[in-house]
Amino acid sequence: MFERISQIIILVLLLSLLVLVQFSFISAIPDPFRECNLVLIVLTFTIFFLDLRVALIAAMISGLLLDLMSFYFFGFHIFLFFISLLLAQSILKNWLTNRSFYTLLALMLSITIFYNLFGAAILYLINSNRAVFFLFESRFWVTLAYQCAWSFLAALILFNLAALVSKRIKPFFLEKKSFI
Repeated sequence: MFERISQIIILVLLLSLLVLVQFSFISAIPDPFRECNLVLIVLTFTIFFLDLRVALIAAMISGLLLDLMSFYFFGFHIFLFFISLLLAQSILKNWLTNRSFYTLLALMLSITIFYNLFGAAILYLINSNRAVFFLFESRFWVTLAYQCAWSFLAALILFNLAALVSKRIKPFFLEKKSFI
């Protein structure tokens, strides 16, 4: 019981630190470094290597902290993280069967694209006085490209670090099979 409580306290402290770094440091530096979404990267990494339950708890904690600090409506980040993680779980279960670098890369890129598209669509629907649809704005595409690049770089670094620690991660996508 005490071990479980200490794990939750450590998770809350690490996610609080991550959210503070994301909100106060990364958002204050210039482009393209500002576009790195550390929380989404960590949540994707969590669902890839751990499980959905831990990732949803982490999404709730980090989303709550981001919602308290951001200027969006309350629940925006929690909702986006939950929907993104449910999509990630669906992708992992239905399409991606192994735990390789290419799987992590495909998962990170698809979740980054979904997170940005869905978040921009929600903000567009709420802010009805915008003259231009968000898909026609160049800023949206630049942000998406930078976030995909940061996701690719994070997948490369995090997967190789995890491969050093664990033997069950394979550095290839398809296993060689003999057809004879």
